[in-house]
Amino acid sequence: MSEIVIDRLATIIPETAEQAAAPRPFIDTHVHLMEVGLYSWFNRSKPPTFEGPWDPLFDAGDYVAADLAAETDGTPIELLGAVHVQANADDPIAEIEAVQRMGETSGWPIRIVAGGDLSAPDIEPLLEREASYRDVRGFRQNLNMHDHPLYHYVDKPYMDDPQWLAGLGLLGKYGLSFDMQLYPTQFGRACEVIDAHPDTLFVINHAGMWADRDFAGWKLWHDGLRELGRRDNCAIKISGLASMDHRWTLESIKPAVYTVLDAFGTDRVMFASNFPVDKLHGTYADIVHGFARCVETMSSSERDAMFVGNARRFYRF
Repeated sequence: MSEIVIDRLATIIPETAEQAAAPRPFIDTHVHLMEVGLYSWFNRSKPPTFEGPWDPLFDAGDYVAADLAAETDGTPIELLGAVHVQANADDPIAEIEAVQRMGETSGWPIRIVAGGDLSAPDIEPLLEREASYRDVRGFRQNLNMHDHPLYHYVDKPYMDDPQWLAGLGLLGKYGLSFDMQLYPTQFGRACEVIDAHPDTLFVINHAGMWADRDFAGWKLWHDGLRELGRRDNCAIKISGLASMDHRWTLESIKPAVYTVLDAFGTDRVMFASNFPVDKLHGTYADIVHGFARCVETMSSSERDAMFVGNARRFYRF
């Protein structure tokens, strides 16, 4: 069978040369910069997920700041900074130190969303230590639970665990935001948790991860985003779309981009690549260019906010 070639940025109205060459300053708010020896799960025994086979990532090995910078070679993308989001390292401190070293040699700032288990009885000493690192800005612990094994991440409903909630309550003490990764079926409970922590910034990952693509699943995602968007201490990243739409095109991602923008407004939305994971389903240039094309008719101040300004504000560059 011949390989299917997808023109991801095809659209009815052709792109002009000026549009194609337009400068694209960008702070990428969701990347995983990995020295893979820090992650015992990073091997071919990893269970399959909705993201698709990871063989190309396993073959490539480490993905460091220099690899991310190289994604922009020959493109009009000007990478001004990045946010590394934890990837379940065996030792969260070793992960932070590895990424900080990358930041020192990359030529652009890298902020860090650290990891760990908020339900652990000794979580506070870890949070205190993580927060002491210069580039740490937030914390993430995956919450995704789903009936289908391809989408299922964790086996514990953390948001219903009093000990986990107590750990979450410590983030404000250490000036840390919470990157919240979950599915629309969990949005209702998430709103209650967010309301109970008004002084903590919550950043929804991957546009709310619209997993169930029937009408009921779309409505749950759509209506849930509106509820989340009503909370002033909640922002969102438009990222990870390719992971759930492996043959994505400019036209297929527009509805998701516009639904998120409608729910949150341009002052609480950030674009992100989710690299190297979304490298499985598109080039860095295509993904960033696709986002830019989706919002090209918006004002320059709105575009600047979504690609740079909001990242500076929420992750304190």
